Amino acid sequence: MNAAASILVITGLVIAVGILLILLHQNNKKLKKNSEDTKSIKDICDTFINGHETVIYLKDEQLNYLFINKAAEPHYQKSVAEIIVQDDQQLDIEAFGPSIIETDQQVIKTEKTTEYEEKHKNRIYKIKKFPVKLRENRIGVGAFIREITDEEKLIKKQERVLFRNKILVNVLSKNFRNDQKQLDYVLHEALKLTESSIGYICFYNEKRQEFALSAWSKGLTKESQMVEPQRIYRLEEAGLWGETVRQRKPIINNTDVAEPTSEQELPGGDKVTGNSITIPIFIDEKIKAVVGFAGKEDHYGDNDVYEITVLMNGVLTNVERRIIQKKLFEERSKYFQTLISIGDGVMVVDPAGKIEMLNKVAQSLTGWTNEEAKGKHYTEVFVLSHEDRQQEIQDPIITAMATDETQELKNHAVLTAKDGSVFHLEDSAAPIKNEKGETVGIVLVFRDVSEKKEQREEIEYLSFHDALTGLYNRRFLEAELLRLDTERNLPISIIMGDVNGLKLTNDIFGHAHGDIFLKKIADVMRRTCRADDIIARWGGDEFVILLPKTTIEQAKLIKKRIKTEFAREGVKVIKGNISLGCEVKTAMDQSIMECLESAEEKMYAIKILERDDFKSTTLDSIITTLQSDSPQEEEHAQRVSQWCHDLGVTMELPHVKIKRLKLAGYFHDIGKIVLHKDLLEQSSELSVEEMTEIKKHPIMGYRILNAFDDTMSLADAVLHHHERWDGSGYPKGLKGEEIPFSARVVAVANCYDRLISAQEEEVLGFNQNPLLHLEKMEGQFDPEIKREFINMIRNLPS
Repeated sequence: MNAAASILVITGLVIAVGILLILLHQNNKKLKKNSEDTKSIKDICDTFINGHETVIYLKDEQLNYLFINKAAEPHYQKSVAEIIVQDDQQLDIEAFGPSIIETDQQVIKTEKTTEYEEKHKNRIYKIKKFPVKLRENRIGVGAFIREITDEEKLIKKQERVLFRNKILVNVLSKNFRNDQKQLDYVLHEALKLTESSIGYICFYNEKRQEFALSAWSKGLTKESQMVEPQRIYRLEEAGLWGETVRQRKPIINNTDVAEPTSEQELPGGDKVTGNSITIPIFIDEKIKAVVGFAGKEDHYGDNDVYEITVLMNGVLTNVERRIIQKKLFEERSKYFQTLISIGDGVMVVDPAGKIEMLNKVAQSLTGWTNEEAKGKHYTEVFVLSHEDRQQEIQDPIITAMATDETQELKNHAVLTAKDGSVFHLEDSAAPIKNEKGETVGIVLVFRDVSEKKEQREEIEYLSFHDALTGLYNRRFLEAELLRLDTERNLPISIIMGDVNGLKLTNDIFGHAHGDIFLKKIADVMRRTCRADDIIARWGGDEFVILLPKTTIEQAKLIKKRIKTEFAREGVKVIKGNISLGCEVKTAMDQSIMECLESAEEKMYAIKILERDDFKSTTLDSIITTLQSDSPQEEEHAQRVSQWCHDLGVTMELPHVKIKRLKLAGYFHDIGKIVLHKDLLEQSSELSVEEMTEIKKHPIMGYRILNAFDDTMSLADAVLHHHERWDGSGYPKGLKGEEIPFSARVVAVANCYDRLISAQEEEVLGFNQNPLLHLEKMEGQFDPEIKREFINMIRNLPS
């Protein structure tokens, strides 16, 4: 090789070395940059990994930590530098549970990824482990460990909420046979919700301070008890469930160990150790129930209180709602039945006026059946009008709908039924409200007041009329006196009358005949007076006639006609007689009341003048009528009268007394005027009823004779002439000298005459002498009077 060639080679080498050096320099520069980039990326990765809350680690095949992030430090309670290149056994800790080494080995062995959850020391971890290839074909294990305790709690809480809501939905939607079945279901589900083994539900009455055990789990009662537990507890005898009422707040007892000191007595008598919870359930600030649970492995907490409170509030609200609905249904049924069965007519219409219901009374009054009327407009069925066809009637249903208030129908309403029948009505219409207060219809209640209207009209009539005679009464006349006391009605005449014999008629024949007497004089007055004259019964037996535009002469003519007409009338033996006085007002300065008083004074003056004549005539009429009805009674009266006279003479009595005895004998049977003619003539044996009637005649005779001044002294003799010496007589049962002397005389004379009549009628028989028969009658007569009478008869000429 020559020098040139050598130089060329050397030059090339130098150039090549130079280029190589340049390349090396550039490569070193690039490597340095890559190293810086790699370190930067590693720092970023470390920052990112260490900043994550998930624990991340990498172990080699010997389970030595090659890498672990800072999130592990709180769990291991060591720094990352202390953990690296050590294994879990060297660290002597179980940060994530005892299975951590076992699962690491399994991943290295199987080279498969695994995921699982680990619960350790009340913490829950989600762990993912996977195989990692290391240098020299070694296999390590990598892991991501994330704590999910809070997430699990949230999920569990959501599950509990869903479970609680499911229970509530079931409680509200299921058809339980009764409230007890519903409570049993709720308690069973609540045991699941709280993860308890024992539970109970007690209703509480704050007023009575009393618990009622309503639902309980099987474990509540002692095993030795085969019967159900005590159901009622007083507050003072209640255990833990009583304390929660006294404190008015939930009571939670949590113990890690079931210690004897933690025993709590439950309803039913059993005792429980360990965790328990008792919760008061409030509704409207009142404790309505107490629920209790026990036997949960974990602690009870506020969440249990919340869950149970929400659940039981919903349940109790539903129970109360069902109770209210039941009561409401019962009330509605009761009111509906009331509407159906009420004695008034009831019609229910909807807002459109269509009939929804007629009760039986409404059907009867309208003539429509409920089926016929349903759906028809009420005006077709309930045909309402005014009793005066010229006037309009207010429709209570329309008014109630328009005003949304109860309306009462005014008077004068008339209902025309389907068959044309007419009823006078009283009614009221009221809006029907729903629970929102909206008007959903009208209920009309109506009643037939036709009879009531008649009664009202009758009452109005009687308020101005005398009920017996139909004439105006005193109240009306007094008002008319003032109303008619005007100049255009002058002269105004007044006639006042007093009926004679009314008291006697009442005493003898009874008030029924006295009423007839008054009606007859009223009829006479109506016949004789003019249409415009006002006739009134002033009171008792007094009458007043008001005669507008009538002179005194015209009034006297009317008075005369009344007296004449009434004289033709009469009741039994009492002839019609009335004393009348009249007066006239001719000028406005005269007092109409003084005019009335003057007519009354004149009437009484006439009555005094006519009294004796009337009484004499009446007594004669009674005697004449009795004698006419029974001639034998006249003969008997004459004979008894004579016997009494003769006995008085025999006994040498004073002349006045003898005369009185004679009259007493004559009038002794005057009371028989009230007896029927057939009874007077009857000779056969009398019945008990007939004898009772006959025994009235002494009393009637007493009343008649007491009515007249001339015969009043004879009344006692007539009243007692059937009394007996031994007290066995009538009407008063007097005995001995209690019986008036004249009555004792009349009794003997009356009996002897009847014995004579009986012999003549062959009742005694011919062989029985009346005198001997009288002599043998013991105990009936005064012995002295009887002896005198017998001696008198024996001394008579034969």
